[in-house]
Amino acid sequence: MQKTAIKKMELINSISKLPAQKVDDVEKFINDILRELKLKPAKPVSLKGIWKNKGFEDIPNLESEVKSVRKELEKSISNRKI
Repeated sequence: MQKTAIKKMELINSISKLPAQKVDDVEKFINDILRELKLKPAKPVSLKGIWKNKGFEDIPNLESEVKSVRKELEKSISNRKI
């Protein structure tokens, strides 16, 4: 897996050095390979409920907590000496 990621980065680096015409040729070549593989499009993944039961439900008034933290951050930032 790691070797594949390194190879991909090396390919990207090599492609970035090519003149425009050769980049077009590489794109055509890659598209031909992808067409041969007949890959199915990735299905969208729903993130609905991803934060359920993660502890946020236990905060009685989340909105007021967020406002409080924002005020603290604002004070902290405005009191910094630059």
